[in-house]
Amino acid sequence: MAAKQNELDPTDFAPVVGGVVTENQSFDSSESTIYNWDYGVNSQALRRLYELGKNSQWNATQDLDWDTDVDLEQDLFEPDAMVAEEDWFKKLTPRERTHLVTEINTQTLSQFLHGEQGALIATSQLVGSVPDMDGKFYAATQVVDEARHVEVFSRYVREKTNGAYDITESLFGLLKSVSAESRWDFKFLGMQLLVEGLALAAFINMSGRCKEPLLKRLLRLVMQDEARHVAYGVLSLRSYYDDMEQQQRRERQEFVYEATIRMRDRLFSTQAHERVGIGKKLIEDFMTRSEQVKKFRTLMFVNVVPNMKKIGLLNGFLEQKFGEMGILALQDFDSDALLQSYIAGDNSPAADRKQP
Repeated sequence: MAAKQNELDPTDFAPVVGGVVTENQSFDSSESTIYNWDYGVNSQALRRLYELGKNSQWNATQDLDWDTDVDLEQDLFEPDAMVAEEDWFKKLTPRERTHLVTEINTQTLSQFLHGEQGALIATSQLVGSVPDMDGKFYAATQVVDEARHVEVFSRYVREKTNGAYDITESLFGLLKSVSAESRWDFKFLGMQLLVEGLALAAFINMSGRCKEPLLKRLLRLVMQDEARHVAYGVLSLRSYYDDMEQQQRRERQEFVYEATIRMRDRLFSTQAHERVGIGKKLIEDFMTRSEQVKKFRTLMFVNVVPNMKKIGLLNGFLEQKFGEMGILALQDFDSDALLQSYIAGDNSPAADRKQP
């Protein structure tokens, strides 16, 4: 899937503030289905991850206190650094700032929700298309995880906010390309390593700014699941590309590159600002020139770049493109330590329920 001529230039950090998708979507997909009669353990690492997946299941109706009162007139979030120092933001009244920050985060939560549905669909396809039984076993646990994530984000947005926002075109474009792709490793690249890797970084960012106890706890539980999902992608692809022909490797690198461009802009939307009466042009100008926006858009890839190196796709074409985007320096970040820190949380749902 090569980059098109009208795609965003990777050297240009001006985000695409595009449209949204409002109608339900239907399209055909033609993934392969593989039956494997070898039921033995071929990957101890994947089987260990499968055991973690089983032991770490949590129940959204039992393990979260949905009776928590969420007062939208209170400061539920610290303002993101991207807007906190802007003159136009400082000129708002305290109530206007609270309203805007809440709506921006609701818009972000809405994109989380839509992305989780994409993950649910893509992972359900992996159960049939991934070739080894260890991979099928873990994919089955992730399907349950993703259904639970759709459940909790949908419920929180519906019950605790002013209502959901539509999915951005850039995010839907990637979800569609992943779910319509017939080759299982493309689904891993697009979903486990890109969508899930970026989502984990975004969850960490929001959790650090969140003051609302129900959402903070919800994010912590979801992050533990997401860390396993990213690890699943790395384990499944770590040696897959070692002996692949250059033309096939290049095709996957181009897919990753175009998906990276799309995901870089997936959360950029003026919907929240317009909902509270702030002009679209002002926000587009801010997103274009802000150094904080540039920094955030780089750090989003703190999991993606090193994981591409681990699976052997970074060298050559992708290395050059990541360099042009200004994210290549992230290649040596210890993403394994980050994943393990979240995977290793309290894996006992019963014990977890006792926490305040």
